[in-house]
Amino acid sequence: MSNLRLALPSTGALFEGTSKLFSDCGLSIRRANSRRYTADVPQLPGVDVLFQRQSDITIEIDGGSADIGIVGLDRFYESRLERGETILIHKDLGFGNSKLVIAVPDAWLDVTSMADLADIALEFRSKGRDLRIASKYQRLVKRFLNQNDVNYVSMVHVSGGLEAAPVIGYADVIADITATGRTLRENDLRILIDGTVMESQSVMVGNARTLANDQNKLQNIREILGKIDANLRTRDNQSISAKIEGQSEGETAPQPIQQRELYDSYKRLIENIKPFSESVQNR
Repeated sequence: MSNLRLALPSTGALFEGTSKLFSDCGLSIRRANSRRYTADVPQLPGVDVLFQRQSDITIEIDGGSADIGIVGLDRFYESRLERGETILIHKDLGFGNSKLVIAVPDAWLDVTSMADLADIALEFRSKGRDLRIASKYQRLVKRFLNQNDVNYVSMVHVSGGLEAAPVIGYADVIADITATGRTLRENDLRILIDGTVMESQSVMVGNARTLANDQNKLQNIREILGKIDANLRTRDNQSISAKIEGQSEGETAPQPIQQRELYDSYKRLIENIKPFSESVQNR
């Protein structure tokens, strides 16, 4: 029997959120030092932790180098193979909320919508060049532009520092992930009113084929998901209690969350991997 290989973000906000989530679930990630790319979880001896760049996690799982991982939903959709075997296991881990957006310079006063951006692209084309959009989300942004009839665009791949692209001059517009929009505003950029490509949050993904054929790995996932779901249920109940305590007399009490889909994540996983193995049973 082989251990479950769990890929986690090595740095950034998702690393911090993942560490807190595991801690809240009573799971400690034991890492010799911050430079090591492997770790273990003492409470789960059958799990090996692999620290990866978030942009690589979905690729590693698609290739079978890891079984499951935690990433942003944006990264999952951007990086996954179209006909690959990586699936969503848990679609909202309760942190990492953000949006992938299209932002233009504040100086473009007449450009407030995607329709306006399409007009600008046509205007640029008439002058002999394409509208340049800097982003690390090439696939998602191209699809969104096509859906909004924005043509004559050249995508500029940039891994960081996108906000400076229009000022420096190697792009006209950017498409980037943001939680609050503050960094965009501080760099004189403005989100188009209908320029949200997608909303994102932290998710768990996994390789359906490697999981479907290994009961030991499934048992470890079942334990992890059980702890995560219990933590989210407690958090939701505390939130409801706080709202009830703070409401004014006569206000309608918040309704209990209807077993938020997240609570049965293991059961849904079993259903999703059935096509990959007839031997998997929902026990």
